[in-house]
Amino acid sequence: MFMKRSFDQILIREYWSRYKKFGSTPMGSFWLSKKRQERRFKIIIDEIKKLKKTHFVELSDIGCGYGALAKYIKVSEDIRIGKYTGYDVNKDLIGVCKKEINEKWADFKVGSKPDRTTMFAVMSGTYNLAATKNIFNWEKYVEDCLSNCWDRTLAAMIFNVQVSKEARISKENIYYAEKPRILNFCVSSFGPTKLVEHNELPNDATFVVLKV
Repeated sequence: MFMKRSFDQILIREYWSRYKKFGSTPMGSFWLSKKRQERRFKIIIDEIKKLKKTHFVELSDIGCGYGALAKYIKVSEDIRIGKYTGYDVNKDLIGVCKKEINEKWADFKVGSKPDRTTMFAVMSGTYNLAATKNIFNWEKYVEDCLSNCWDRTLAAMIFNVQVSKEARISKENIYYAEKPRILNFCVSSFGPTKLVEHNELPNDATFVVLKV
């Protein structure tokens, strides 16, 4: 528990410092470009569309930052969300979301997991910036966060991470996961898991974990 609180505080500081420098832009959340950011969003939304069984889609966005996914959904013709809730450990970023996004279907709360059961829990880039150079501790943190979200997920949990042949944390503190390890963890801890990759994102992997 201490490690989680410590890591959360580091992330709060790092993301807010970044936001103050670049504002509500992809760079403001450590994304390289809007194109890459939105490609990841589209992959997530496409997977939700394949799985949804009703016209009402409820989505919890964990690590929502300045609300980029909510803004993408607002202008997207791909899907209509009945209820969206964005969560972030940074209360200042949640304040930004509430100020900039005024939609009846959208809500924003401080937290690292849904505060109630949700149809879909999604995390886009949420675990890319590591709060430590210790790969073991960071992966334990990520696994604990995923488990907490899974406990409140009804249909599927969808998240993406940077990937490499071997798990590592770069000098810029970017976390690169080992695909087989993440896949094995999800299957053994949660259930059936689908791996999605895209040729425009060669160092990315999206994992779709299904409730059965």
